Amino acid sequence: MITSYQFVKFKEETFVDFHRQLSEQNTVSCFDFEDSIIDFKKNDTNRYKSDYREKVIKLVTKNKTKILKSWIGFRINEYGDNRYFDDISALNKLDGMKFKALFLANVSSANILEQFINENPNLNFDEVIPIIESNESFSGLEGIMKFKHSKFKNVAFGHCDYNLNCNIFPFIHQDNARYWFWVQKFQKLCLENNIGFINSIYLNLNHSSHFKLMLKNTSRFFDNWGQVTLNTQQSTDANNFNDADLINVRELNLLEDMNITEYAEKIVKLFEKYNPEGRGYTIMPDTKIFICPQEYLAAKRFISE
Repeated sequence: MITSYQFVKFKEETFVDFHRQLSEQNTVSCFDFEDSIIDFKKNDTNRYKSDYREKVIKLVTKNKTKILKSWIGFRINEYGDNRYFDDISALNKLDGMKFKALFLANVSSANILEQFINENPNLNFDEVIPIIESNESFSGLEGIMKFKHSKFKNVAFGHCDYNLNCNIFPFIHQDNARYWFWVQKFQKLCLENNIGFINSIYLNLNHSSHFKLMLKNTSRFFDNWGQVTLNTQQSTDANNFNDADLINVRELNLLEDMNITEYAEKIVKLFEKYNPEGRGYTIMPDTKIFICPQEYLAAKRFISE
């Protein structure tokens, strides 16, 4: 069975029932302290992130007697930076409340994992999940995977940040064979070290069949794995996934017949059109495809070069 980690939107009035629904589908409700609030226009990201942290902690604390606490998760900023310490301070306000998963951004060495665990004895989490999302973290992957601790059970791939860090444009997503070459690098080390793999987000929310095809591709590499999801349909599809199912669909080509410059201009135009406040991810209402903020930044960089 696939465990999903769904990065949820903040809806206080419906959270308890929504969380219970997800937990029944083997899905962890995750709050994103890293990527959820990014302000591209007013450069006021710190304030938005601070407000978001405060609202999340109040929500979880208020409902801690009503929710399945072990099926809550958080993604926090990279170890050691200023926002990381703000994240830890916020989580300590949970006062020892148990939660399942803590995603740690851009882990580049086993030493970081060890320091993180040793420095946070008051955080009652079941597991810390290092995210591999930069060239540096990929280079340190072998050492990370050899780290032994009862709270290190899975490693996650963050392919959007990895694309941005490696200066790749257009981004390589799951419809590109090179993505699966990256996944193959995890395969051997996960098997050797008995560590599970958590696959990166799939940005096309409108095509359940293509999401299932992506799950099937992942199942060829791993027996023990999970999936980061962006909505309830993806979590449901993951929960119901059977790798024996025949999925006969054509792989998507998001570039279509455009040249790279045209594609970059399209990304920037659509991101700004459907995200006028300039914060976080953008979803195009017609296609339901997410444009991640990392690809928006990469497109702007490509145009300016």
